[in-house]
Amino acid sequence: MIDSWFVVRIALALAILAPLVSVLLIGTRVLLWRRSASEQFVTIVVHSGLLVSVGAGVVVLAGYLGMIGAPVTSDIEFGDWLRIREFRIPAVLLVDHISITIALFASVLTALVARFSRTYLHKEPGFTRFFVLLGLFATGTQLVALAGALELFFAGWELIGISSAFFIGFFHERDEPVRSSVRAFATYRFSDAGLLIATVMTFESLGSARFSALDGAASLPAMQSTAIALLFLLSAMGKSAQLPFSGWLPRAMEGPTPSSALFYGAVSIHAGLFLLLRVWPVLEVSTSARIMAVIVGLATAVYAAAVVRVHTDAKGALAHATLAQVGLILAEIGMGWTTLALAHLVCHAFLRLGQYLKAPNMIHDSHRLGHAHRTPSWLERWSPTLAARVYAASLHRLRLDDLIDAMLAPMLGVARLLDRIDQRFRRAMSSDERATPRGDA
Repeated sequence: MIDSWFVVRIALALAILAPLVSVLLIGTRVLLWRRSASEQFVTIVVHSGLLVSVGAGVVVLAGYLGMIGAPVTSDIEFGDWLRIREFRIPAVLLVDHISITIALFASVLTALVARFSRTYLHKEPGFTRFFVLLGLFATGTQLVALAGALELFFAGWELIGISSAFFIGFFHERDEPVRSSVRAFATYRFSDAGLLIATVMTFESLGSARFSALDGAASLPAMQSTAIALLFLLSAMGKSAQLPFSGWLPRAMEGPTPSSALFYGAVSIHAGLFLLLRVWPVLEVSTSARIMAVIVGLATAVYAAAVVRVHTDAKGALAHATLAQVGLILAEIGMGWTTLALAHLVCHAFLRLGQYLKAPNMIHDSHRLGHAHRTPSWLERWSPTLAARVYAASLHRLRLDDLIDAMLAPMLGVARLLDRIDQRFRRAMSSDERATPRGDA
């Protein structure tokens, strides 16, 4: 008789670690040979890691369905990830219908994008760097999908954020991708702070940050459960580019087309929604947070639908079309339609991936960068003045970027000032060292 728990345990470890091992192999190869690895070596190693991850996900699904023995449908313990006296962070993975769905579709989409990128980025100077980041991203998505505790989830969440920022700034020889990368990373930091505080509050309130412990959220005071739920919602809003954090998404199109397809059409943009599905027991007991989720989701959907009608760039239009659907999924979660939201999420991810990957060919075939832009015809007939104002507001994306830039300007100014002071201090220290005569040995 096959021990299904043992098989699933091994498969879970492979699903997470296989892409990471492929990245480490490439790094070892570069360090030992002191030169960049060949494209063939890089693609073979990364593809192997991603395919192993996909195969491991299929095995986990078989274990969950009871096809290789007794069904596996609970936490899988791997000991302690970190222990400091009485405080411990468990290395625990969770097997249920949500985690398996997200893990499988993320691994399959990442493998497809890797195959597409092999040809698309052929002879690109950053070829190896792209696939290394892809491997890190695959590890992060599997951690997010399969984590059984918020601490482990946060580790995968950070891997996704870091790789996303590096992908946006992939063409770092130009200024605009670097600026866009910094903007996205700053937004991620804000949402990460919300997730981190929510994790600490959950641990302090329930005695554990395991997802299984969230079922006890109903026993918490209403104010406390609402605060935790709103922090989780804030994290999801930043990661999934919901209003007022939508400004970074069109800027993220500065990255290569494959990364835009994977991150902002398929997987990363939906990570915030997956977080809310995972912490649903907390949202369920907080009516205020659910109402806020519906309001934010619908507002984002309306905003994105207005912008996409006037956007002149193909990838930017796709980004806002994606944003509209993500807003609707957030509203579905707020209404309690979690099964519909999960199905909507997966179907939307596959649709957008194909559209993003086809965008360059469609632009080439049509010999134009965008589409005809206009406001709805019924609005133009009813009130031409209002239609003109809606058009202008949509064209400038409600000037949300300008508002955020104004808010960030003082912090960026302080950062530049500190950088200049540091540079002058270093030059002064270097001059002093050169001027000071060395003593005899």
